[in-house]
Formats: sequence, C-alpha cells, structure tokens
Amino acid sequence: MFERFNLALRLTSAALAALVIWQVAHLLVGKNPVGQLTVSSNVLVPAAASEPKASSADTNSPAKKGAAANLPPAIQARLDKITQSEILGAVVKPLPMALLGIAGQDAFIRAPNGQTSLMREGEEFGGVKLLRIGTNRVLIEHEQQQKELT
Repeated sequence: MFERFNLALRLTSAALAALVIWQVAHLLVGKNPVGQLTVSSNVLVPAAASEPKASSADTNSPAKKGAAANLPPAIQARLDKITQSEILGAVVKPLPMALLGIAGQDAFIRAPNGQTSLMREGEEFGGVKLLRIGTNRVLIEHEQQQKELT
C-alpha cells in the first residue's frame, strides 16, 4: 500500500532538501539586511535618509521634539478616549495627600506631589505646613486652607 507513495515522498523530500540548501547558501553569501540602517530618534531609517527633509506634506516624518502634533479634533478625541480608557497601560497619577502615620512628635505625610516626608509641627514640605499633631489625626495648611488628615 505504501509503495505507491514512494515516488511522491522522494520528490517532496528532494524539494525540501533543495530549499534548505538554498536558504543556507543565501544566509552564508547574502549581505546583512539591516546593515544599511542607522538608529535616529528611536526609529530605524535608511542611512541615506538619516537627515529628513523639512516638508509639511511628508506625513511619515517624525515630529520634532517639543512640537505639538496638529491633529484634527476627531482624531484627537479618539486618542484621548484611548488614553483615558487605560487599555494600553495604566496612566500614572500621583497619589492623593495623606497621613501615613504618627510617631510621637513626628508625622509621616504624603504631599500632593507624591513625595513623603517625616515632619514635626511647624515644618513645611511640598506646599504643606504641619500645624498640629493629634492622637490619630493631624492639622495641616495647604493653599491657605486648613485641612485635617486622619
């Protein structure tokens, strides 16, 4: 039963062997396909085109640093929606101001900018002034307003 497939199997094996030999020869003789590329502003570009021409019609040119992209409002709205959905990754936001702990005459406070500090009464850090330390709460002044953190 298997004798009738013998010729087809031999031809397929010979074709695969020829393909493998051709690929190995191509790797040994061929030149480096990425040898002509240079890294410029985190983008691989051909060495001849490493200096992009300043043209407003070229839509594929990288944006200059500090220059805002002029996008139509519909596209900008879509980008904002994707960013707000955090589907591609969490947007890092600073943690809110908080009392982290009290140790005698000292208090551990997280400022609105996210930094933490060990403070005593009367000290100021990150726009927060510690006015009074209680048993389980502190009185602070932030932006000319007194607030109580527990």
